[in-house]
Amino acid sequence: MADNGIGYSSLLVGLTDAEVETLLAAAEERSYGDGELIVEQNTPSDCLFILTDGAVQVEYREGARSIPLARLDQSGEFFGEMSLIDILPRSADIRACGPTMVLAFPKQALTTVFTEGPRVQMTLILNISRILSLRLREANARIAELSA
Repeated sequence: MADNGIGYSSLLVGLTDAEVETLLAAAEERSYGDGELIVEQNTPSDCLFILTDGAVQVEYREGARSIPLARLDQSGEFFGEMSLIDILPRSADIRACGPTMVLAFPKQALTTVFTEGPRVQMTLILNISRILSLRLREANARIAELSA
């Protein structure tokens, strides 16, 4: 895969260079400052993100309490993927940890890419499924630790 400025991303595994370029053409570069909210829990899911620089924290809000769930700090990691899987509101807040840059893929732009290249959609959904499965296994292990 050609260098596309985002380093390795498990989201893009199996795509050709041309497919990656088509996908990246649908992206918007966005920057966030330290502590800035990128995704807000319980709002409509409308965008997928790939981290290009910096770090983000995934937080679950319960009343006035915010519970940190995960930290993503590697270029190429992605979040907001559930917006492509279900139509439910966002399940957590995602907050920038220091200056952070992302590629944002609005759902409407992705729909156009998917219509023109169904293989891209199939590949992304398969890659997302793999990562969701891995995250579920990690969550199961954490729950087991907490229950012990």
